[in-house]
Amino acid sequence: MDLLLGLDVGTTATKASLFDLEGNIVASASYNYGLITPQEGWVEQDPEELWRGVVETSRSVMEQVPVGGRIMALSQSSQGGTTIPVDVDGHAIRNAFSWMDQRADENAEYVKEKWGADFIHMTTGWPLYCGLPLQHIGWLRDNRPGEYAAARHFLFVNDFIGLRMTGRLCMNPSDASITQLMNIAAADWDKRLMDIVGITRDRLSPIRPSGQVVGTLTAEFSQATGLPQTVPVVNGAHDQYCAAVGIGVTQPGHVMLSCGTAWVLLAVPASLETGLCSALSVSCHAVQGRWGAQVDLGAVGTSVEWFLDNVWTEKGTDVPRESLYSAINEGIARSSPGAQGLLFFPLTGGHAAAIGPTTGGFVGLTLSHARDDMARAVLEGVAFELRWAIEEAQKAKVDITELKMVGGAAESSVWPQIVADVTGVPVILPAAKQAASRGAAILAGVGAGIFSDPEAGFAAFGVQETRVEPVSANRSRYDDLFTKYQRLYQAFGS
Repeated sequence: MDLLLGLDVGTTATKASLFDLEGNIVASASYNYGLITPQEGWVEQDPEELWRGVVETSRSVMEQVPVGGRIMALSQSSQGGTTIPVDVDGHAIRNAFSWMDQRADENAEYVKEKWGADFIHMTTGWPLYCGLPLQHIGWLRDNRPGEYAAARHFLFVNDFIGLRMTGRLCMNPSDASITQLMNIAAADWDKRLMDIVGITRDRLSPIRPSGQVVGTLTAEFSQATGLPQTVPVVNGAHDQYCAAVGIGVTQPGHVMLSCGTAWVLLAVPASLETGLCSALSVSCHAVQGRWGAQVDLGAVGTSVEWFLDNVWTEKGTDVPRESLYSAINEGIARSSPGAQGLLFFPLTGGHAAAIGPTTGGFVGLTLSHARDDMARAVLEGVAFELRWAIEEAQKAKVDITELKMVGGAAESSVWPQIVADVTGVPVILPAAKQAASRGAAILAGVGAGIFSDPEAGFAAFGVQETRVEPVSANRSRYDDLFTKYQRLYQAFGS
């Protein structure tokens, strides 16, 4: 049996999944790790813990390989925007700067004043943001000059892990897009951007297309995991773009809605120019010649967890999470669309800022409202934020004809219908699990010559889908509530 290994090196866990050539999961493993927060606004990770996650999960899935199974190739999906300075031997000289780190706000403000936010956005595809590698490196230069000088290379999660697996430096375009050091039109490092933080090209990994072979395994990694040393390591992609490959979001008009703690809307614009005009965050796609336009709604999913913990259940109640999700879904189904006019503004995140607003809550709460109405209002509030982001993207000519919804909310019995009704866009629910690992495995298959391209790999894997159409009878109700929602949002000055 021929198998493909997809690794997903995320922010809080690494997952490894072995797939057969029809897309069935043969084996899987996960390894959790935490974030390091030495002071307010600082978010770091231990690079060695990330590496341990890769070793442990790889070894675990190898122990599950069926008799006669043969690993044809592996590839990696990874978190983006996390910076790992390393020495000449590739060892990290300090903890990684997480993409959530906020310490470099003064560096970002300096870049804005001297070079302009528009220059950064139009060159890199991403709006100027203090939590990305351009600012991480600038902060290190200004505040830790010894560490800055000791850094032979500035790596990111995908090329740091790739170097440890193969002994070779290689970056992929979608992850490079999020560094704010790459010219997105050229898909290459930009000298003007590197000059801002005083580094040269030789301190970054060369950028090569996703789906190309980087090399084979080092003897050390092979021995530690049981993977044959001859297994090709294929250049992967950022986790959102691997997930997009895994569920077939690769053509203009296709849109992925990834729903976890944070919600991410990823559209495929018709051209780079369309994407750049959208004011969204634009990256190279894992499919060559295509791009993705992304908006991060931030941790809007946290509002549901807050409601479950502080309103739905009594303090100290020990109820399994799955039981709570089931109960709240049943409650929402008992409430009517529009929650009897009750509105909820998410407590964090939204269309206007991935981090914030920091306050929210219910508006229009009356004695006639029950707990079920409040639960529905929370879900509808998140859907209103999503609709706002979709409409802003559509005004910028980004085509959004359907939403492929993945993540925890996609497994709800009520939320997909609410999203479809509020936005007016059909929702597609792929049956595929582990979308990011799946996309990485497809890229591994491309590198191994099994698939001609990522789209052929997706077709070979095959994914059953359920389509959820908007209910027209609910549309006018939600149109009126959305208008009210926008008016109140602006009145509150959020």
